[in-house]
Order: sequence, then structure tokens, then C-alpha cells
Amino acid sequence: MFTTTNPITIHSAAGASSLGSRPTQQDQYTVLLPEDFNKSSDKIAFFAVYDGHGSEKISKHASENIQRLLQESPALEAGNLEDAIKDAIRTEEKLLLDEFRNGEEEFAIAGSTASLALVNLTKGVLVAGNLGDSHILLAEYEGDEGEPENIRRITHSHKPEDPEEKDRIQEAGGTVNMASGTPRVGALNMSRALGDLQYKDPLVSTLTGSAPDEQDKSDGAFDENHKSLVSSEPYLNRVDLADGYRRVLILTTDGVTNTMKDDPVVKGVLASFQAGMSATDCAKVVVQEAAKTPGSDNSTCIVVFLGSSS
Repeated sequence: MFTTTNPITIHSAAGASSLGSRPTQQDQYTVLLPEDFNKSSDKIAFFAVYDGHGSEKISKHASENIQRLLQESPALEAGNLEDAIKDAIRTEEKLLLDEFRNGEEEFAIAGSTASLALVNLTKGVLVAGNLGDSHILLAEYEGDEGEPENIRRITHSHKPEDPEEKDRIQEAGGTVNMASGTPRVGALNMSRALGDLQYKDPLVSTLTGSAPDEQDKSDGAFDENHKSLVSSEPYLNRVDLADGYRRVLILTTDGVTNTMKDDPVVKGVLASFQAGMSATDCAKVVVQEAAKTPGSDNSTCIVVFLGSSS
């Protein structure tokens, strides 16, 4: 446990992944405690899950680069966690576009969700950010045997059928199609993601009927909102942790949340931890349970147990 000079402590944190019934693993995750991550005067921990689609290339690229981009971020050092997340995602997208132009053609057709959590132990603040349908669950509890309360998702599911997302897609010149029975933008059942450059300015053309601007292509311009059918603008949520509660924080890919309800996941994880299981084993129980579902997807779970030093 960290020093009690910080209002928030991390009792334990770990992650696990399961292949499920899929032939390859396209999920990635990151667990970095302050001694491994921190580049700020504050003690900051970083947790993230990435769920690739099309291939594992984007999720691997993001997991390798976003943590570095956050560590190098002036906004992180200044204490602006929201801007640090936005800047890291924006720069990651530029890196993907540069590598596409240098021959990584798969970056046009592959992508990844992202759910990120920065926990400032010194300030007692959590900032979550996400793209797509990987989620972060949070609940409070009191005492060593307390039941979880106020179980909720602190992320947002970015789906093409959401009214705001549908309006944004149509304003960019696209449509939400139902040919498969599931609302989609092109082949995607999500409206925000990393990668998927074929649906983003300056490459997007086939779904809007207009060719990408050649000047945009040559000068490195990348506008994640102006013409993009799939956005890379993250949903952000700030949570005050300095209120004396203990908390359980759970990051998951949709291999978990599409097969298991949030309340049983949170209650099961906390009960296992209170019974003496390690964070690693708690996470393994979740993904192993998700893998039992027929036709199961890759699944990933990170569990973090937060406490108050007061």
C-alpha cells in the first residue's frame, strides 16, 4: 500500500485476459502503478483496456504508445488529466495515419476500442475516458465486509444508433445502415474508435461519395470530427475519490460486459477480494466465467481496489 500522505491508496490492482472461442487474442491491457508510470509531482496510476477489431494491430499499437504519450504529456504534469487523455489519443491517431502512409495499409481497416483510467492518488481524483464499447465500472463500499453500493458505468457506449452519434455521422456525410440487423457505420457496430482510418478524415471517401482532399492527405492534417464518420474524440468523466469511501474499479472489454451483468461482476469481484483472493485471481475469475459463454469473445478484466488513507 502507498504512503498515507496521499488521500487515496491502491490496495491491489491486476488484470487478466481470456481467448474465449476466438482463434487470436485482440485484447490488450495496461496496469501501471505510480512507481512504474508516474512522471508527475503527483502520484498517478494508469489502467487501460483495448479491444481490437479487424486484427490485433491497433490494440497492440495503442497499448504500446498511449502510456508513453501520457507520460510525456505536459497536461499530465500540469494536473489536467482530461487534456492528457485527449492529447494522447489525438497523437496516437496521428501516429497511425503516418504509419498508414508509410505502408501499414491494415491501419485503414483495423481498429480498437479504448477505455482509460488515470487515478491521481495525491489529489484524490479519477478521470476515465473511452472510445467504443469497452467499459469501466465503479462502486463504493464501507469496511472490510461492506457490500458494493452505487454500482455504475462511468464510460459511455458509442453506438451508431445513439441519436447524437447518428446526427454526427449524417452531418459528416455518412449513413447508419441496418442491412445486417445491427446498426453500423460501414462494417462497424460502434461509432468511435482508434484506427479504422478508412472512416476518418482525410481518408474517408467510399461511404460519403466524395474523394479525400489531396492537400489534407499531403500535409498530415487529421480532423477527428469534421469529416470523420468514426470519431476519435473520447467521452470523459471525472470522479472525486476523496470522500472516505473504499472503491472497486473494474475495466472490461465487451467480451465481459456483453455476457455478464454489471452488478454480479462487481459484487463477485468484491466478495472474492474480501474472502482473501488476490486482484489477479479476481480478474481471472471474471474472464474465465465470460469464456464459458458459447461463441465467447476475447475478454479482459482489470480490477483495482481503492481505499482512503483517512
